Amino acid sequence: MFKSSPPLRLALPLSLLLGAALPALAAPPAGGVAAKAPAGAGTAPEKVTTVEGITEYRLPNGLRVLLFPDSSKPTVTVNVTYFVGSRHEGYGETGMAHLLEHLLFKGTATRNNILGLLETRGAISNGSTSYDRTNYYETLPSIPGNLDFALALEADRMVNSRVAKADLDTEFSVVRNEFEQGENEPLAVLEERMYSAAYLWHNYGKSTIGSRSDIERVPIDNLKAFYQRYYQPDNAMLVVAGKFDPAEALRLITQYFGPIPRPARKLNPTHTVEPVQDGERAVTLRRAGDVAVVGLVYHSVAGSDADEVAAEAVADILTAKPAGRLYKALIETGLATTVDGDAQPLAEPGVIEFFAKVRPEQAGGQGLERVRDKMIETVEGLARGAIGEDEVKRFQVRRLKEIELDLTQSERIGIELSEWGGMGDWRLLFLHRDNVKKLTLAQVRRFAERYLKANNRTVGLFVPTKAPERSPQPAQPDVAALVKDYKGQEDLQQGEEFAATIDNIEKRTVRTTLPSGMKVALLAKATRGHAVRVALDIHYGSEADLKGRTTAALLIPRMLLRGTKKHTYQQLKDELDRLKAEVRVAGEGGFDGEPGQAQLSISTVRENLPAVLTLLGEVLSQPAFPAEQFEIVRKELLTSFEEELQDPQAQAFQTLLRKIDPHPVDDVRYLPTTRELIERVRALKLADVAGVYRELWGGSASALAIVGDFDAQQVRTTLVAELGGWRSPRPFQRIAEPFQAGIAGSEERIVTPDKQMAMIAAAQAVELGENDPDYPAVEIINFVLGGTFKSRLIDRLRQKEGFSYGASSNVSASPFERHGVIFSVAICAPENADKAMVAMLDELGKLVKDGIPQAELDEAKKSYRLFFDNLLARDGFVAQQLSRGLYTGRTFEYFRQQQERIDALRSADLVPVLQKYFGLDRLVRVKAGDLKG
Repeated sequence: MFKSSPPLRLALPLSLLLGAALPALAAPPAGGVAAKAPAGAGTAPEKVTTVEGITEYRLPNGLRVLLFPDSSKPTVTVNVTYFVGSRHEGYGETGMAHLLEHLLFKGTATRNNILGLLETRGAISNGSTSYDRTNYYETLPSIPGNLDFALALEADRMVNSRVAKADLDTEFSVVRNEFEQGENEPLAVLEERMYSAAYLWHNYGKSTIGSRSDIERVPIDNLKAFYQRYYQPDNAMLVVAGKFDPAEALRLITQYFGPIPRPARKLNPTHTVEPVQDGERAVTLRRAGDVAVVGLVYHSVAGSDADEVAAEAVADILTAKPAGRLYKALIETGLATTVDGDAQPLAEPGVIEFFAKVRPEQAGGQGLERVRDKMIETVEGLARGAIGEDEVKRFQVRRLKEIELDLTQSERIGIELSEWGGMGDWRLLFLHRDNVKKLTLAQVRRFAERYLKANNRTVGLFVPTKAPERSPQPAQPDVAALVKDYKGQEDLQQGEEFAATIDNIEKRTVRTTLPSGMKVALLAKATRGHAVRVALDIHYGSEADLKGRTTAALLIPRMLLRGTKKHTYQQLKDELDRLKAEVRVAGEGGFDGEPGQAQLSISTVRENLPAVLTLLGEVLSQPAFPAEQFEIVRKELLTSFEEELQDPQAQAFQTLLRKIDPHPVDDVRYLPTTRELIERVRALKLADVAGVYRELWGGSASALAIVGDFDAQQVRTTLVAELGGWRSPRPFQRIAEPFQAGIAGSEERIVTPDKQMAMIAAAQAVELGENDPDYPAVEIINFVLGGTFKSRLIDRLRQKEGFSYGASSNVSASPFERHGVIFSVAICAPENADKAMVAMLDELGKLVKDGIPQAELDEAKKSYRLFFDNLLARDGFVAQQLSRGLYTGRTFEYFRQQQERIDALRSADLVPVLQKYFGLDRLVRVKAGDLKG
């Protein structure tokens, strides 16, 4: 019925591309707050300060409370941050903070399966652990009772969570599986090793996920003590953001959190200070794989230090596409295929890091050494050479754009405050923004001179020197002094109270057609910070037009922003930053999507929308296809495919899809293997890509939707001027996807050596379309099987067996043909792959044999509706569905009808559907990972 967008990314979440987000778990011990304890005397909150619409209160027990009302969206976010992370762990306790985060979702004395309870309320929820803090959040529809429910739940698990041996016995292997997943990524492992070399004593040198042995052997009593020490109101910050009544919220917070006593214990600050590095340090990592990586790490300053923005600017000047100095030195010269850099703010002095990926033919001979030497020369040369005012200004414009766009989304800021609170105070977010505005060229130069030097470097080799230099020991800033009396800037513009219902969306949406034939849907409404979301679906060509040209066609979207006849790649990026616009091209990280289709999404603000649409018209109708950018894009693609050769997840999905939907190699619907893709991209010519664009691309069969704060008449005028004449040279004819009957069940084993996370999957093609009478029943069956964190697959593979960190199922069907796919997937340790597959198939068998009891079905239907209602509050989702509806010829009334059909389903109605579409004998099963044993 609908596809969900991934959740906001925090410190350590997992998104498996399984069609649903997989939140992290957690559980702690006793403390003593009743579920509905009345507010006692002396528990009233005290107002502390207000900054840009966010008001802080303090309860007598020490709990910090932030209220951030935003009536423009019908959702409310509750986020609790505990100021404890891996930095606070002792010897033998690595990963304890993260493991505890998992256990906190198990339940309390009165509440079991926290994630399941949240999903019955339509919540999108997660938890995450970082070096300095742990947080738990849920975003719920702002309907009566939901805020009360969320606050009561968080107060309960603050001190009443059970930290039980039985839960630990299954959960430790789930966390170990998450550890194994990280071990599959060479860059992530290299980064972890470099941190451990760069830090001799500080816990920032230890991965938050912890060591395998500590995860496996941690005593339950240690976890309980850790929980009881740190999960207390005086070490926590509660944020409520979204649509709610502040007075009522304060009353509920006082009722539920007020009776929790301030603990008698005193928390001492961590006191380890990392000494100044006294020489280059070296790390060499040797593992199976196809793409090499070179990295540099330099010690830096704390996130609250005024020079932290200078560190961010240095990272941007060196790595931004395409003006970044490392980009020019490594990518444009062909030495490497990707570069990346980051200066992550932390509570105590952190690092600034740079990485480059190098393909096999680039790494041969002395290739890696050349990349390493060029990286060192470029990075440390910044301290000795000239830095341009334009480079600093470009960073400021981009970073301020990111901050301003984030501030338009109360749910995002409500969670992001966790990071800044972990650094010392939530108001550091606004100080950081102010520091970006005040950043000077001299400040950036000074940072580079102090920290980008050989003796402060960790790299792939060690070279001693007779004349060591020392970077200064950065002092820990006094955060209290920094934020004292801080008032911030004026509040962002508040949006209207928009009812995110199907009726209201349809009532407010205006549909029209441009002279070019492009269909347009406009939904204008006042939003927080005047935010606007745009979704564009481009359709072009026919089966005959695209035969033998699919690789070239799928490369066009990646080239769109690489330059036009009026602007270079850098000029386009600068202009988008100036206009506070973000443009995302679907499939930019690979070949997601299908020939004949392309999708773009845009985020910006009201005042800049006309200029952004003008620039969009230029990008779509006047691409330049510069030769040097084509070579860069081609190498980026080759790098991503070469990495996929040893990726269990990529190979498992590819094998499944090839098995259940086979086609001849010369058919446009044929799915190439990874090696075939590599050969096709190697053989590709720029003229091939430009030719497909020139002959087929246009807007005649395309669809565009805009949702947010804009002047509808002004936008119509702009669209007619910029896209009204963009016609397709040839007519579009959709490539049919007929169902292929008779695909037999089978089992495949794919061995990817040295990959410590395996993937299991089972799928089958079904003769089913989105408009079929059976489709709503299949949707809700999938929801029960593996569509939520209360699903049967999660309950079996994660909660009971402890095999998997994440498991899910999904159903996907065409809106045109009766052709769909039903699949189930899970990750696990390679040694558990066989057992996990047996458990997955057993759950499928039970589902088909026994059906779904009415009580379980009723609960699933309620959660399904609430989850969809939550999605309706997301403008990006609404824009995507409006655009898709223009193409498929349906309105949001389709969703109402599907929901009504789901609501009417009874348990007996599902029996024939299960038998018809969920046959185990037709399943194609795949296991991928280091299965050699």
